[in-house]
Amino acid sequence: MATIGNIAYVLRYTLAVARARAAGDRLRLAHRVRHLGDAYYYAGRPARAEACYAEALSIYRCDTETRPLDLANSIRSFAVLKHETGALDEARLLWQEAHDLYEALEMPAGIAETAARLALLARHDGDLQRSRDCLTEARIAADATADPETREYVREVTAQIET
Repeated sequence: MATIGNIAYVLRYTLAVARARAAGDRLRLAHRVRHLGDAYYYAGRPARAEACYAEALSIYRCDTETRPLDLANSIRSFAVLKHETGALDEARLLWQEAHDLYEALEMPAGIAETAARLALLARHDGDLQRSRDCLTEARIAADATADPETREYVREVTAQIET
């Protein structure tokens, strides 16, 4: 359900996107469109969020100046949406791509989350060995980060998988 805060967030980023479009800065536009997608996601508007995520990814993928972390974060947002809406094949591809980018960037929090998500998907598919392997990777990466939210998420996924 959309709250006043979520609506304000959508409005704020709608205006930011309009300014970025007018300015012609493609990477700034991609960043703002991704955040507008996040705003729509939190406001419970998945179709609008999906359109924003697709646009942001398209811009990032076509620009040689795109920072890998921006691309990884954009892919992550889209993967969350796809995963939660049941588009598991698309989610799996996105999670794997984000995972590979976070791994190349040596970002343990990103590695932990994406590996945990891949563990859940492998379990869903009945691939228990892959699920265990991904979960082990997620635990190792979570242990390497100081981020308590990442550690808690991996603990929650571990509990889901091991029950």
